[in-house]
Amino acid sequence: MAIPIVESLWKPTEAIDITRNDGNMGTPIVLLVIAAVLSAISGAILTFALPRKGALTKVPLNPGIVAAVSFIGVLVGGLLLGLYLMMVMRALNTKSTYFAGVATVAHTAMPASLGFLIFSILSLGQLPGMIVGGIIALIFLALSAGTLYNATREFFETDMITALVGVSAFTASIALLAVLISMKGITFIKPTMPTVPTAPSL
Repeated sequence: MAIPIVESLWKPTEAIDITRNDGNMGTPIVLLVIAAVLSAISGAILTFALPRKGALTKVPLNPGIVAAVSFIGVLVGGLLLGLYLMMVMRALNTKSTYFAGVATVAHTAMPASLGFLIFSILSLGQLPGMIVGGIIALIFLALSAGTLYNATREFFETDMITALVGVSAFTASIALLAVLISMKGITFIKPTMPTVPTAPSL
């Protein structure tokens, strides 16, 4: 079983070819575990880099807890998203397998997790480091976005238009879910924010 770890971080096209030709479910799972580990390290580092001001003082940011949540979130989330992507592509009448879904998500997560790690490390250098880290992270996020489309087309063995429609439907629904969760989080944090005293009425 060949695991294209280095290739998946910087040469996703080569990594996709290796994983597809191998056809072993263990390969994308190992890649997901690696992405989860990188995300866990990044989350733990960010607990030290983020300023503890305002509403954030009410939010627990224990490095161990953040690392554990990040690891489980990426690993379990990747497996679930792989299933969801398989269902989306099956609705488009493609050759859909769970291996194709998980492999697509795993290859997409690898560059993003590395960019997140670089950003978190450079964020320890305060504002200049955060700016440089943000630029580097954007590069890796762009690489992940391209990988999502390319991996969908290759693993599901479909044409460019069908892959584009599938990726668009997949990302739009995930983005909508993220917005709903964010709105719920805002309502949770808002009551903890200090209130501004009103002036007494005359």
